[in-house]
Amino acid sequence: MLLHETISEHCLKFKLPGVLENYQHLADTATKEKISYSEYLYKLLELENSGRELRGKQMVLKMAGLPKLKTIDTFDYKSSSVDKTLINEILTLRFIDEFKNILLFGPSGVGKTHLATAIAYAATQQRIKTKFITASDLMIQLETAAATNRLDNYFKRVIGIPRLLIIDEFGYVKFTETQANLFFQIINKKYELGSIIITSNLSFTKWKEVLNNDEALTAAILDRLIHHSHLINVTGESYRLKQKREAGLLNISAK
Repeated sequence: MLLHETISEHCLKFKLPGVLENYQHLADTATKEKISYSEYLYKLLELENSGRELRGKQMVLKMAGLPKLKTIDTFDYKSSSVDKTLINEILTLRFIDEFKNILLFGPSGVGKTHLATAIAYAATQQRIKTKFITASDLMIQLETAAATNRLDNYFKRVIGIPRLLIIDEFGYVKFTETQANLFFQIINKKYELGSIIITSNLSFTKWKEVLNNDEALTAAILDRLIHHSHLINVTGESYRLKQKREAGLLNISAK
């Protein structure tokens, strides 16, 4: 018992939870199977490493703030115009290393958020720091930070640290002059230093209406976003309407 307690203390001191959890039953197995000391140590360290990788992924996923856990496996390509080959290329995550952006356009319900979430999830599984937020929540948080003199800290912590920033539902809420300027600061700070995914129900010609009708500001934002980017137009039937129709709750075809 004393030896076990001493090992436990050392594991806690050196932050080796995997070793603490597995050393005893692995030792029993090693004795039965006559595994060498070196192989026993290797297997024990492998378990510690696997546990650390799993905890790291879980932490990055939690910090990402995904609204729902969706993967590309459940995306319905048959009902969408999206190029599967392009999405598979994006899922290699090379675009993050290249500081490229992804802009997803299309009407409500066609899978823009699903795609953005799936890409974000793939990034978290590579332990890439990621942040998912809706455009409206982003503005609320920015204005709150500005009102409490924490704007610089917010930019550093929420905008600067994640290598991948996802801004969902751009276009549903019109920005004030202050909000439009804050949005420009975000795009400018991430330009060629990180990657952004934006989902929007609006074409570029309508963005000025969201950005306080500021033509110069809109042009500056689009210039930075489009410079290195994948532009993806998502069309197809609304998933929500399709589900209702298949359940017999809708008598007309969605257009």
